[in-house]
Amino acid sequence: MKKLLLVAAIVLPLSVSAEIAVQDGYAIQGKIFSVKTAKKYSSVEGCSKYALSKTKVQGFTFNKSSQKCTLFKKVRNLKPDSNSVSGTK
Repeated sequence: MKKLLLVAAIVLPLSVSAEIAVQDGYAIQGKIFSVKTAKKYSSVEGCSKYALSKTKVQGFTFNKSSQKCTLFKKVRNLKPDSNSVSGTK
């Protein structure tokens, strides 16, 4: 039981402190991990939350017009795109 509590005390603060730097008006160029179109990913919040839950994902781009969430495992750069919101870890 003590080991379980010790692991929880170490692991939980790390998972809560993970953040994504979000930038409106930019799209990521890089290696795609996956593309999500389901309703639960059809917002910046849903897309960024999913990106945070995946360890291999380095960033996301949410397209506001198509409501498509694209996750990237490798980010090369950001390009200006008024229809997109992107975030990087």
